[in-house]
Amino acid sequence: MTTPPEEPGEDHGTAARLLLGRVLGERAGEFTARVVPGDSGAADWFEVDADAGGVTLAGSSGVAVASALRWYLRTACRTQVTWDAPVPTLPERLPRTGTPARVASPYRHRYHFNVCTFGYTTAFWDWERWQRHIDWMALHGVTTPLAMTGAEAAWHRTLMNAGLDDEAARRFLGGPAWLPWNWLASAAGWGGPLPRSWIEDHAALGRRILDRERSLGMRPVLQGFSGHVPAELAAARGAAAKTLPWWDFEVTLLDPRDPLFEEFGTALLTEQTALFGTDHLYAADPFIETTPPADDPEGVARVARAVHGAMTAVDDRATWVLQAWPFSYLSDYWTPERTAAFLGAVPDDRMLVLDLWAEHRPVWRRTGGYRGKPWVWCALHSLGGRPGMYGRLDEVATGPAEAGADRDGGSLSGIGASMEAFGSDPVLYELLADVAWHGRVDNVPAWLGGWVEARYGRRTPGLVRAWELLHASVYAVEGPGPPGSVVVCRPTLRGDLRPGLPVHLATPASPTPPPGLAEAAALLAAEARDEDGAGPLGRDLCDVTAQLLTHAACAWQERAADAALARDAGAFDAAANALLTAVADLDAILATRPEYQLDDWLADARSWAGTPAEAALYEANARRILTVWGHGTSELHDYAGRHWAGLVRSFHLPRWRRWHERVAGALAAGSPFPAEEFEAELIAWEERWIATTGDPAPPREDAPAGATPDVARTLLARYRDNLG
Repeated sequence: MTTPPEEPGEDHGTAARLLLGRVLGERAGEFTARVVPGDSGAADWFEVDADAGGVTLAGSSGVAVASALRWYLRTACRTQVTWDAPVPTLPERLPRTGTPARVASPYRHRYHFNVCTFGYTTAFWDWERWQRHIDWMALHGVTTPLAMTGAEAAWHRTLMNAGLDDEAARRFLGGPAWLPWNWLASAAGWGGPLPRSWIEDHAALGRRILDRERSLGMRPVLQGFSGHVPAELAAARGAAAKTLPWWDFEVTLLDPRDPLFEEFGTALLTEQTALFGTDHLYAADPFIETTPPADDPEGVARVARAVHGAMTAVDDRATWVLQAWPFSYLSDYWTPERTAAFLGAVPDDRMLVLDLWAEHRPVWRRTGGYRGKPWVWCALHSLGGRPGMYGRLDEVATGPAEAGADRDGGSLSGIGASMEAFGSDPVLYELLADVAWHGRVDNVPAWLGGWVEARYGRRTPGLVRAWELLHASVYAVEGPGPPGSVVVCRPTLRGDLRPGLPVHLATPASPTPPPGLAEAAALLAAEARDEDGAGPLGRDLCDVTAQLLTHAACAWQERAADAALARDAGAFDAAANALLTAVADLDAILATRPEYQLDDWLADARSWAGTPAEAALYEANARRILTVWGHGTSELHDYAGRHWAGLVRSFHLPRWRRWHERVAGALAAGSPFPAEEFEAELIAWEERWIATTGDPAPPREDAPAGATPDVARTLLARYRDNLG
């Protein structure tokens, strides 16, 4: 594959026109796409001209033209394209409304993805699903997407050329759901070995993804080399290396002074370039959540020079794209002296720093704006795809502009979304796209009024009021994420019988809904018509109802735990049964939505298989990553727990039933709670659930799922007294 041209040309225009066809269908003929090449480094721009002859969308790239379409759809047609509503509703006659002036983005880089996203969300996507998302990225102005699909092919070739046999190389790569943590130098060899057919199929898919992204004018970020190799390779070559722990895993990191570091790194990037070409952007994170094996600043500087040196040995225009996560996550280690040495080891114009969680825990302030290096303000938003409505809308609306205006933030070069998983809270990503093009949104309530109309096709006092309440509650949370869900937590008989949330960065579960959430749910339910059930209003009503049920479940679990500790068997049984009912009701509302189906996730995983053994491996990967994560006693268990129909019904609900039975039995017998015995039994049951591949989740035990509004109204009425 050759390196793509630097300037947009006819290929970009063709790609833009094809995108219009996919998004607009038969109405695409009423639109004209015009890509206007600009000077290298000039601001990306678009403009819209609408008259009796149709709508002309002009821009500096295919992405800019797609963004012009998004602007026209929402501003003129009061409709939009989101993850959960990919088909816009156009009026019979297109409005003759164009941009009053050319719209130019203040940001060179508009970044998208997190390495973890390729495990938590896109792991089993096929081309059709990728094509839809690439179109979505273009519509939302993304210029700089992380591109990890197929990277395993370059690794496989390089490992074999370095002396490993095929089986050892595939064993090191691990299973498809855990490939991202291999690229992050955090884990290796888990969930595999990776089948050869996967490697070949995903090399082809990766090329197809890159071709489409480049044809629209995007510059994808490919993989760099951070020093992570198989322990057996380092041993066979007598290479100097360190073993670094990460949670329940260990990885081998080469000493940057060892010749194998440069040899393997340049070989890997040479293979990658042969397979996928290059846009001169490379992601590498040698210490994303591990403590570097060096105490002195020069030691970490040496690593930085080696990582960038492997890039420039293959590509003299290489820019290292670095996640700033370690400077926050391991802030005790990353003192100002070590941070300055690490950043200072690479020229300013050859590094792009991602401030990964800038909307909550910005790093740019404590690093002096990354010592003048270009950096990207990112919204992390979703940790592991955990359930719950969340998004700091006000911070997203103005935070990037305020950072760029600050003396320390003046080298701000971009804005982005670095979510670990996605598919939730589309409102945040629509706002982020507007900020990416316009710099800031000063009046979020007014913006939400337009969001309501574009999302639902109408603006009513009830709908506007519902979003005012949501803005003031779940979309104004100061914490790192939504309230934790006790539903997806492994039950325990230890301590006070209240399960702890999945590891690090978790927000405690709350039995009390935020003020206004129940009222917002009632307003959405009152506004929802039968025809709204399958659309965005049904989706939002489902999300709000599920959030309220999560709080109710937490309240009943706390009451049950208190009753058990008081040895009050009757009160425990009543509260525990109420908890189980709330969890079952949660599955009932989720079952009405296509976005929340475990069976679809499992079917996507199995679809890549060529043999029954491969199907079992891929489905086990898909099951484990959302539940136990690693081995049975891993502290990472339930980190990526989801509120999905089928997953709640077949995994989370049975765990809580077992908890109920065990506690009730101990109370009836007057005996202590058998904590260790229960934990061992539960872990064994979880492993059996993961291994039960090939079958869908068991059918629901209660009434079949109905339309979202009907189920939501029933549940809201049932829980009215518990929701405040």
